[in-house]
Formats: sequence, C-alpha cells, structure tokens
Amino acid sequence: MKISQSAKEKTKIKILQSAVDLIIEKGFDNASLREMAKNAGVSNPTIYNYFPSKEKLLYAYIEQKHKVAITTIQEIEDFHTYTLREQLQTFIETELELYLEDREFIIQITDMVFHSSGLKMGKLYETNALFIETVDEMLSIAIEAEEIAEPPFREHMPKLFWDYYIMVVAYWVKDDSEMFENTTQFIDHSLGLAEAVLHSDILSKASDLGMFFFKTHMLNSLQKFATKKESFSKIKRKLGEVLHG
Repeated sequence: MKISQSAKEKTKIKILQSAVDLIIEKGFDNASLREMAKNAGVSNPTIYNYFPSKEKLLYAYIEQKHKVAITTIQEIEDFHTYTLREQLQTFIETELELYLEDREFIIQITDMVFHSSGLKMGKLYETNALFIETVDEMLSIAIEAEEIAEPPFREHMPKLFWDYYIMVVAYWVKDDSEMFENTTQFIDHSLGLAEAVLHSDILSKASDLGMFFFKTHMLNSLQKFATKKESFSKIKRKLGEVLHG
C-alpha cells in the first residue's frame, strides 16, 4: 500500500521529536539511530530511510522548525501591515519560541557547531533555503511599498540576516535572564540599528566609498601590474631574439 505524503510527514515529525527527546536525555553521542527508532515506534529500516545519519536528523529538525515558524507568521491576520523590522523580529521570536521546549537540544547543537568538530557550520547553512526565501520576500515587499530604498548589495541581505539569526540563537542559549529578557532587548536594539541604517543613505555612501577605492586604487594597481607584465614580455621577446639570432 502506497503511503501518502501526509502520512510520511507525520512519521518524519514523530521521529524528529522522539529523537530530540532521546538526545536531551542521553546526549547526542550516546543516542543511536536504533534507539531513536525504538523511541519513535518505527522500524530500523524506516528511520534510516528518513535519516541516514544523526547529523541529517539534526539538519532536518532545523528545517522543520523553519517551516512551522513560516506557517505561524503567515497565519497572523494583519502580518502584512507590519513594518519590515516588525516582520523580521516576529519571525526570529517565533523561531525562538519553537525552540524553547527543546532548548537543551538546541544548546547541544550550538555547542557542537561552535565548540567542537561534531557539526560543520557549512552544513548548517544548507538548512537555510526556506529562511532566506522568506526574508527575501519580506525585503522585496518593503522595497516595493517604498518603506525602504533598495539597498546596495540587495542580493546579499537575506544571507546576512541568516548570519544575524545564528548569532541571536547563540546569544539566546547562553541567556540566563528572566524570560530571556536580555535576548529580547538584544534583538530589539540590533534590529533598531539595522532599521536606522536601511532608512538612511549610509549603505549607499559606504558603497560609493568602496567603488571609489576600487576605481582609484585597485584599477591603478592592475594597470601598473599590466604595464610591468607588458615590459617583462618585451624583455623576454628581445632575449629570445638574441638567443636565436
């Protein structure tokens, strides 16, 4: 009997949550995929079919949380009336709320990424497609509505926001303030700064300055290099003529 996509997704989510519970209890290194399968009530072949390794399971967990966070903010009735800053802040805070029940698990992930060789940062970045797509859409809508002018290096902004998001999560797992108030203030102040920059012409001025240095110094250096190379080529030709003359 063919299994529906909906049933597959339910099994996937069940495995993920059971695995997370087991990792919180035993630690990542001590929890095996076979134990995770037993904990989820599925067979060994089934769990390996969904997740060939524990690392794949971790990345799938992050992608799943992105999906839930995006669905959650899309269900906010007046979300489209939020400013860009409010949308971005709601998106991040929604993700953190979803992580809250599994905070011990997230702490283990961040420790493996930043303090051990267990997980590679590059692999973690492979989970960000949905996140970046969502931020890109928010940015496009804000530009189209003329809330902000199109910034220089526009195409890099969503990826930069992903880097910022990783930094927020790393801060959050170390935050021991009541109700994570320090994290809330960190997000508020940092996004406030980003908003001020986007509403100013600082980025444009910085881009102009960068282009100035490139044109006046980099191109000048390249021209000098080309001149030296041309002179060297002439010397080689003359030397060749002498040797074969």
